[in-house]
Amino acid sequence: MKIKIKGEMTLADIRQALFEKLSDAEADYAIRYSRGATLYINPTNGFGDDVVPRNTAGHKIDKIYSDGPYRSAADDYKL
Repeated sequence: MKIKIKGEMTLADIRQALFEKLSDAEADYAIRYSRGATLYINPTNGFGDDVVPRNTAGHKIDKIYSDGPYRSAADDYKL
């Protein structure tokens, strides 16, 4: 399943749009689980010009990995 968000916007706006679309998928289509997801973003400078993200050493960043949301100790011990 693909979720596509059109237009240039802040990451906060994209985050909110994704939250709303995922909530819609849960409510409208009874989707509760997924094996994972890949999100592609196209960084800009706010004026529509592409930018290249770089780390503190100046190296180009192409991928960011995640093992999912932070899990507290309470989650692990079912408290």
